[in-house]
Amino acid sequence: MAKSKKTSARRRRGGVSIEAARDRIAQLRTVAIPIASETENLNRSLDGELRITKAFPKHHVALEVDGETASQVWVCDLQQQIGSQVVRMGGIADVATHDDHRFKGHMRRVLSGALCWMRREGFDTSMLYGIRSFYPKFGYAPAFPRIEFSMSVRDAEAVRPAGYRFVAFRPEHLRAVLRMYHAHNAGRTGPVRRDAKSWQPFRKGRRWHSKAVCKVAVDPTGRPVGYVVYDSEPLTTSVIEVGTAKPAVLADLLRAAAHHAWKQRLEHIQLVLPEDDAFIEFCKPLGLRKKIHYLRDGEAMVRMINVPGALKKVAGELASRMGGSGRLNIRTNLDSVGVVWSRGRLEVAEPLTGAPSARMPQWALAQLLYGYRSAAGLAAVGMLRGGRATLKALEEMFPPTPHFHFCVDYF
Repeated sequence: MAKSKKTSARRRRGGVSIEAARDRIAQLRTVAIPIASETENLNRSLDGELRITKAFPKHHVALEVDGETASQVWVCDLQQQIGSQVVRMGGIADVATHDDHRFKGHMRRVLSGALCWMRREGFDTSMLYGIRSFYPKFGYAPAFPRIEFSMSVRDAEAVRPAGYRFVAFRPEHLRAVLRMYHAHNAGRTGPVRRDAKSWQPFRKGRRWHSKAVCKVAVDPTGRPVGYVVYDSEPLTTSVIEVGTAKPAVLADLLRAAAHHAWKQRLEHIQLVLPEDDAFIEFCKPLGLRKKIHYLRDGEAMVRMINVPGALKKVAGELASRMGGSGRLNIRTNLDSVGVVWSRGRLEVAEPLTGAPSARMPQWALAQLLYGYRSAAGLAAVGMLRGGRATLKALEEMFPPTPHFHFCVDYF
């Protein structure tokens, strides 16, 4: 009875019942809202009532009301690849508001404060996996499509393996596996740089409640030469990551996946991997099906935190894409920068007098940076304005490209 009275009191104190709050949230998720594109100032003073605890690699931002945490988020401090370069990315995780404090604007204060804090701390971009119809109001836009390949077990069994032995992942394999991971994903946009000191090996699987199972291929001396990661859910064989030290091990990785599926009497293997992954290229001649879903809203979303900081860090990558020479101003609702390129070099500075300008919301630039949208596509829907030469330069600087964030690194 005491528990029932406590619950009822909480519902009265909150002003709205828990059931009504959840019904309202479910209704809000069905409403399409535009991505915030108004002028934005992330250099403003921090909300003095927010409690921010720095604890690398995961920082805590919270708002306390009447001695209890009303709303909170965690900011994962990550290095994320943009081609050959990296940016400092703040991964927004564990977003939560206590049932007693819903619909009072607390989460807006927390997320707005987290954005300002990330700017102050030197983050370049931010990414999250979120519900629909909520995060666009904070300037987040979709950037990673949902991609899945599948192939029949019978087709997978057609390959001839080299005969490498597989063992369960152990801590002593970590550095070798990390070397393979970074080599296998060199130059790709989206993966995070994993550090042996702070990265938690294969802590989760494809879904939030599932785990990852890693098997390591070793040569006759016991040296790791490849690895494959499965989602742990029963009656599935979902390959969510592979890495190799030599191409010859690819056949063994596929046969291992086929054996994993055969033991469960499954007919197909799912491959949740980048479109341009070497393992996908290896499997193509054997027969693959591809399913891709571009989401209107929700799940993987990105935004800019500091435009000059991000573009300076990826200047080497952008320079490698540009031919000839030129200059351009990029003006967003967050920051404006001038970009100059010539002879394989690119510099990012203050806006340039007399240079042509491209105007877009910061989130549109984030989509360009991650290779999700083209400049022409954004211009066609009115999200990017500039002359013909400006659009041509942006098309060259930010070409759409396969990009991927691995399941085991979701936050």
